[in-house]
Amino acid sequence: MNRLLQIELVKLKYYPTFWILTGIAFGFYVLILYAATQINFDIKGIDLHVYFRFPVVWQSIAYYSSWFNLLLALLIIILTGNDFVFRTIRQHVIDGLNKQEIFISKLQMVFLFAVVAFAVNFFSGFFVGSIFTDGYSQVFNDIYFVALYFINVLGIMSIALLISVLLKNIAASIVVFIGMYIFELILRGYFALMSLNFGQFLPFKVFSNLCSAPSLKKMISDPVIKQSIEQSMQTASAWEMPLGINVSLSIFYIAGFFYLSYYLLQKRDL
Repeated sequence: MNRLLQIELVKLKYYPTFWILTGIAFGFYVLILYAATQINFDIKGIDLHVYFRFPVVWQSIAYYSSWFNLLLALLIIILTGNDFVFRTIRQHVIDGLNKQEIFISKLQMVFLFAVVAFAVNFFSGFFVGSIFTDGYSQVFNDIYFVALYFINVLGIMSIALLISVLLKNIAASIVVFIGMYIFELILRGYFALMSLNFGQFLPFKVFSNLCSAPSLKKMISDPVIKQSIEQSMQTASAWEMPLGINVSLSIFYIAGFFYLSYYLLQKRDL
């Protein structure tokens, strides 16, 4: 197993595009997060910094980190597409690897990216929360959002891997990936207009629900304003999928997308 992962790491080591994109993304991640923590409104009854304190910070950082999932999906598409374009996978077969081992190496790369993203998300949340919170009594409350983010980012990359294996072309895969997301948005809008809940079960929506934005009422300390917001939200509230079902469906989608990627890799000519 380590040998297969080492093969993928060697490719990354000598691929400057990967390091440039990663460096730019990490720079923007830190810069935007720092800028967000500096924003505050001097309005009575409103405290924006509650989103950076334990335990709310875990959900805030998970939601913020999910913005960068597109980059990870693009990296999976580019790296997998390069293997098809430059016949690297075919060379691996010639060198003695079978298709199952090739798929496992791709799977390990996806999980490696997910683990790194998980680590960045965790340490960002812990660092920001430590700065804005007095004490650590609530540090582990709602920390499960870190695990939800791991599932979220793994799900997005599983879609990217499937599209890459299916099309074997970088540009086409990027277009289809973005097109699928836009099409799902349109489909969800149609279901909403028809007062149907089917849109909640579509893959991008299922994954995004794991890292939803913290409620606006968390920043309200004035009880009158908070009650008014809660009443308006109850009036306009839509059906929300229970977290247990959401997690189970996410895992089902991830397993299904990975299986389809494996099936296509086994059946198709390299």
